[in-house]
Amino acid sequence: MYNKYVWKLCLSWTKQDIHHLERFFFDNFLFPNLRVLEFSNAAAQDHILYPMIAAAKKSLSSLNLSQCYCLSSAVIKPLLTMAPHQMESLVLYGCGKMSSHILADIIHRHCNTLKRIRLTDANDAILDAIQKCKKLSDLGLEHCSDATLSSSALSNFFTSLSRHQAQLTHLRLRDINSLTSQHLRIIANTPTIQTSLVHFDMSECNRIDSEGISWLATECIHLESLLLAYQEGVTNQAIQLFIQNCQLLKHVDVSGCRLLTDHAFYPVLNNASSNLITVALETLNISGLDQISPSLIFQLLNKISSLQELCLGVTYDLDEADLILQIMNSDTTHSRFYYLDMEKFCTICKLPSQITPPVNLASRKQPLPCQRHMEEENDAETMSRLPSLSTWNIPLL
Repeated sequence: MYNKYVWKLCLSWTKQDIHHLERFFFDNFLFPNLRVLEFSNAAAQDHILYPMIAAAKKSLSSLNLSQCYCLSSAVIKPLLTMAPHQMESLVLYGCGKMSSHILADIIHRHCNTLKRIRLTDANDAILDAIQKCKKLSDLGLEHCSDATLSSSALSNFFTSLSRHQAQLTHLRLRDINSLTSQHLRIIANTPTIQTSLVHFDMSECNRIDSEGISWLATECIHLESLLLAYQEGVTNQAIQLFIQNCQLLKHVDVSGCRLLTDHAFYPVLNNASSNLITVALETLNISGLDQISPSLIFQLLNKISSLQELCLGVTYDLDEADLILQIMNSDTTHSRFYYLDMEKFCTICKLPSQITPPVNLASRKQPLPCQRHMEEENDAETMSRLPSLSTWNIPLL
């Protein structure tokens, strides 16, 4: 009898020992007034989730089935028979068995209300359907081959966004084979996107050159999150432009951008030293950057007091990292303390100010128990502020 009072259900199976709960739970509970369903990272079958979605089709407005790799199009068919223009959010990362025709039909049916769309392996037909979503503010596309998503379709799409004055706040274009610098130019020259875009992820797009990245750095100056992992076109000059123009940047991921050297980060160090410009940087991923010196890492930690996490990557020399920590934690000119978290791929983390540092903090290579407890309590926040896990080729946010 209490089922009708449930309007939001969020489940993410991150541990093997709770997978056995799936079938029992969905065989015994349906929620007819459910508005938000988030069910991710599970080997769920269609017959388990379909009844849940079908029972809530009069109220459901947000659906997230990320990384449920076994699901097919059958599980989302209730979205075609519910009232039109009801869905507001559709997240299907990693659902590779979905029919593109059914996805396009669903997007068409709810085009007047959809604000968030995140998909894997989208094609031209799906992108054409997304064009009709005038309220779209959050778009994520990943792992799209040029055989299914063409360069001309992308050009038409971004031109349409510019023409309709779209106000995207979040744009994720990860591993899009047909994405070029000309597409970035269209994005950068769209006045509404220039002012609205705060989160941009363009990792693993191999046809982007430094000129295209520089256009973004010059025009999209309100960015708070920037993910450019494994981009061959990312140069020192491009990163310097982002640092100089985007003074609200909090989260930066340039892992695997092998052209970068210490010079890329000199502007942020100068800003921090001058005290004329506030540096907002909180997380920085520089894993896989072989030309970055230990001296620069020390200066980043020493001069940027806002920096909470600095990811060095699993191949970084642990003795070198320990030495940096030793120097930082013995410095009496500041009250900040750091430790090395190996579970975050060799990330130097700032110890929260309310926690008393242990005596052996300098050589610690595992997360502190208190910090791990805090992360479990604030999992959603942690996942939103850290770089995408797929940067390190791990199943994903």
